[in-house]
Amino acid sequence: MRKILIAFLAISSVLAISTKKVYNVEGMMCGVGCVNTINSTLKNLDGIKEIHVDFENKSMEVVFDDEDITSKEVVAALPDRYEATFIKETVSKKYAVSGITCMACVNSIKTSIKDLDGLETYEVNYEEDMLYIEFDVNKTTDKDILNNIPLKFKVVEVVVVEDKEEDKEEDKEEDKEEDKEEDKN
Repeated sequence: MRKILIAFLAISSVLAISTKKVYNVEGMMCGVGCVNTINSTLKNLDGIKEIHVDFENKSMEVVFDDEDITSKEVVAALPDRYEATFIKETVSKKYAVSGITCMACVNSIKTSIKDLDGLETYEVNYEEDMLYIEFDVNKTTDKDILNNIPLKFKVVEVVVVEDKEEDKEEDKEEDKEEDKEEDKN
């Protein structure tokens, strides 16, 4: 069963994955105007899925797919007064877990991975038989994390396949509808 899991992981890693890049941002002077400027600038870039700017920590988290846009393009898009420095890249993944029968099973999984270097966050959901992990790709891999889970649990990645062309068409349709609503007003 481990061989099947590893083969599945190898196949799934070929698929494009959105990752969260974390940057240190210098040049922010306030928590409203600067944050809004960075958000609106990056929101207009194709391929950006999520943005979170944290004024107090002078950082930003940007979720995007490397096939759509590069980290250099994200940094270059910022207005000149801001200087962003790459800190780390994390990936979030979701796994179906069979073999969870009680809270002791949940604790067994948690105990097996909780102290792993590079594991940013994790959640074991008993009701859904799911494992959610977020890890730093420069410190560990999903395979390393999963190899620490006791063999009695069967873990399979849940992959959501996105059709980029379909998403673009949906976005165009939504934009057209919004334009029609604005024209009515």
